[in-house]
Amino acid sequence: MTMQCRDVRELLDAFLGDQLLVETTNDLVHHLEGCPACRTELEGWRALRARLQSAFASAVPLAPTPEFLNGLEARLRAHQISRMTRRSWLRSWGAAAAAIVTAISGALFARGALHRSRLAALARNAAGDHQNCAIKFNLSERPIPLEEAARRYDPAFASFTTLPAPTGLPNGAAEILERHSCVYEGRRFAHVVFRYSGHIVSLLVTEGSESIDSSPELLPTDGPLQVASFSAGRHLAFVVSDLPSEDTARFAQAIAGSVSQRLANG
Repeated sequence: MTMQCRDVRELLDAFLGDQLLVETTNDLVHHLEGCPACRTELEGWRALRARLQSAFASAVPLAPTPEFLNGLEARLRAHQISRMTRRSWLRSWGAAAAAIVTAISGALFARGALHRSRLAALARNAAGDHQNCAIKFNLSERPIPLEEAARRYDPAFASFTTLPAPTGLPNGAAEILERHSCVYEGRRFAHVVFRYSGHIVSLLVTEGSESIDSSPELLPTDGPLQVASFSAGRHLAFVVSDLPSEDTARFAQAIAGSVSQRLANG
């Protein structure tokens, strides 16, 4: 069966987790060999999984406590230990350990899935604001000046009134077209709109507690828009465009320093 891009992208997470049948894996790999866009999508998922695994592995609250492990060992040893052979005791211990690992893995998977879901929702919000505000001018609530938004909602928004356009981009200079604050799906953004290489590019900044890397990283998206994200202080920043993913990532990298400097104390 010939796989389409939509089919492949729905299976990438399962592919990285070695959860697919051999035949499905072979079809997916065959598609990836000839599709640069899906290979880029795969690398995004792989980087996201690595970040999540690293975060969960170092999350102290998720680790079993010494008291729990000591108590479990004591209960297992006390359970008919005198009548058990060494082999049967090891089998019981192995079964208990497997149950613990399964429970912890289930919790980590659930938290990882929730985190991915939140990141996907943020990417959709940012892409939706870009599409409806910067491209279609079709928001339900009228945008307001950044100065007004700073007084009413978030003082950090005022710093974007003087944010310069990024420099050193490979396809020429970027031009600032608009600065304001807008709302999409209930989330308020500071929105700076650029023109770069003949395309409209949005920088969208919002408050948020979600865990996002401080270095720009592309988020998986379903549509033609590319979304790169990074965090600074208690804020999240998104760069959205219909440029190729590499150019969107470069734009985000070029502007991240200026944005982070303004938000570090926000």
